[in-house]
Amino acid sequence: MLHTLTRTLLVCALSLASSLWPASATEMSAQQAALGFAGLDAPATDPAHKAFQQRAALAWASYDKQVGQPLAVWSKREVAYAGGGTVFYPFSGPDFATVARVYPDAERYVLVAIQFAGQPARPENMNAVQRAEFERKFGGAWEKFGKLGYFRTVDLNDDQRDRASGVGTTTILMAFAARLGYEVTGVAPLSFSADKGEWEAASTETKSRSVRLFLQKAGRKATLDYVSLDLSDGALKAGEAHTVWIKHMAAQPVLLKAASHLLQQANFRVLRDALVAAAPIVVQDETGLDYKELSKIGPVRLYGKFSQAHPLFTTTTQPALAAAYRAEKSPGDLPFAFSYLKTADARSMQVVRRPPTN
Repeated sequence: MLHTLTRTLLVCALSLASSLWPASATEMSAQQAALGFAGLDAPATDPAHKAFQQRAALAWASYDKQVGQPLAVWSKREVAYAGGGTVFYPFSGPDFATVARVYPDAERYVLVAIQFAGQPARPENMNAVQRAEFERKFGGAWEKFGKLGYFRTVDLNDDQRDRASGVGTTTILMAFAARLGYEVTGVAPLSFSADKGEWEAASTETKSRSVRLFLQKAGRKATLDYVSLDLSDGALKAGEAHTVWIKHMAAQPVLLKAASHLLQQANFRVLRDALVAAAPIVVQDETGLDYKELSKIGPVRLYGKFSQAHPLFTTTTQPALAAAYRAEKSPGDLPFAFSYLKTADARSMQVVRRPPTN
C-alpha cells in the first residue's frame, strides 16, 4: 500500500509494475494482482505463499457454503434485483462480497465508509520479513471474514494505521472481486468534483482515500466505487455538495448490514431522512434503519427472528422491530447468518419496497 502507483488511468487496465509474489520482475495487471490477493494465482512453490493460498481458499469456501451461496439464492427469490443501475451500501467497509450477492449484476456499486481506501499492497517490493507479515495478516483477515461474514471497525482501523503490513481496503476489494468471478480491468483513485456533484477517477496523484475498480464479468462491465466519507450530520452539513450527492445515492437500491445502529442515533439524521424519503428498496438487518423509520418507506417483510439487539449495543435496542416480530405470524425463512447475531433464534433481515406512486 505504501508503494506509489502509476496514476495514468487506462480504462481497460491499470498496470501494477512487477510481479506479485514470484521472484521475477515482470509486468503485472490489476487482474493478476487481484488473483494473488485472493489466493487464486498459480499454485505456489514458496511454502509461505502456499500456506496463504490455502488459508484464503478454506476461509472463502467456509463463508461461501454457509453464507455466500445461501444469501445468493435467498436474494434471487426475496430481493429479485433485475440488475443494472447503481446500488448504494453505506457503512460498508470493503464488503463487496455481500452487496454483490444481494444485488447481482449492478452496473455500479457505491460503498461508503469512513476508512481510507489506500493503495493496493505490493508484496513484490517487500523483503522476506515484510512479505511474510503481509501474508500472515491477510491470511488472518480471510479467516476472520470467513467466520464473521462482516468487517469489524476495530480491524479496519488497525489496518489503516498499520500501513507497513499492506493490508487495506483496496487490497480486500480486489481480492473479493476475484473470488466473485470478476476480472479487475483497472484501479484508479477517486476525487470528488463539487461542480459535477460526483466522484471521478483521478488522472493525477492523490492520497488514495477513495478508489474505483473497473470490473468485467461474463461480458458485462461494472464499476465498484469505494468512497471514504464521514456520514454523520456534522460532516455532511459541512460539505453541501456531499449532502446533495448522498441524497442522490439514497434514491438507489440500498443495503444496510452490520451498521452499528448508527442510523438509529441522533447525529445521522441527514442520511436517515434521505433514505426514508427516496430509497426504492432497502435490504437490511436490525442495525440499519429503526423499524419506525423503515416502515415509512412501505410495507416491511420480516425474515428470521428478532427480540433484542446484540449486547454490545445498549442505546439502540429496536423495540418497535421486536414488537413487529412478535406480531408477525409468518416471518420469512433466513437460512444463513447475516450480521452480528448468528444463531437461528436471533438473526434477522428486513426488506422494504416503496409502493409505486400514481
